[in-house]
Amino acid sequence: MSQRKTRPAKEEDLIVPNGNHAMNPGDGTPYELHHVLVDGIPAMAGIDAFGGYSERIRIDFESPHDALGPGFQTKYFMIRDEEPGVCHWGYDNESFTIEIFVDED
Repeated sequence: MSQRKTRPAKEEDLIVPNGNHAMNPGDGTPYELHHVLVDGIPAMAGIDAFGGYSERIRIDFESPHDALGPGFQTKYFMIRDEEPGVCHWGYDNESFTIEIFVDED
């Protein structure tokens, strides 16, 4: 069995393709989150307003993360272009690593 490949995620990698905003509601289909690893833990993640007014990052873990729990969401995040794969969040200089799976052709 081969191991899947990953690379450091950028913000644009995590944009939800079928997202919606409070001023532009979607059609009700489930959000298309992306398969990722957060601090090595498999998860589904996406960046969108998720029906609200402001963009946020959402992460649903396959098994709970020690610090972030079974799921995590915040509007206060940044993945810097010069530092892909590191998501800074909150006001206390907290961060986690995030890698996106790379599909092979």
